[in-house]
Amino acid sequence: MRLLDYTTNNGFLPHIKCTSVDEAVSRLVGELESAGAVTQGASLAAEVMRRERDGSTAIGGGLVIPHARHSGVKNVKLALATLDHPMDIPAEDNQPVDIVILLVGPQDDPRPMLWVLARLARLVKSSVFLNNLRAARTADELQKVLIDAEEPK
Repeated sequence: MRLLDYTTNNGFLPHIKCTSVDEAVSRLVGELESAGAVTQGASLAAEVMRRERDGSTAIGGGLVIPHARHSGVKNVKLALATLDHPMDIPAEDNQPVDIVILLVGPQDDPRPMLWVLARLARLVKSSVFLNNLRAARTADELQKVLIDAEEPK
């Protein structure tokens, strides 16, 4: 399966305005909930943020990958936002965060979520991939960046 298979059409938010990871997570979870991909959106967002407070998922390169497993999630889902204005979030490289990739999975089995996280980790090592996300102006363009990144070269 491709990473795109874990997304929804409305789970791509280009250049959104928000001032915190909490706000970005709430917006992304809201999109997944409105698409019917998850339930218990408020509880899910709270769990993602609880985990984020336990240890930031800002991994450098301007990227944060908040994630959690929750009873309101039946299948692994991914949602992505780029930010209009970067946020200062502690990361090893001290680079402000301007890309948020939300990953949520079912509570009972961590394996599918770990598989997606591993695929994602390989992709986000590429500054070209991250810069292409930043350059995308529309949801369709964000989606295309994800598709193109997984195409065999």
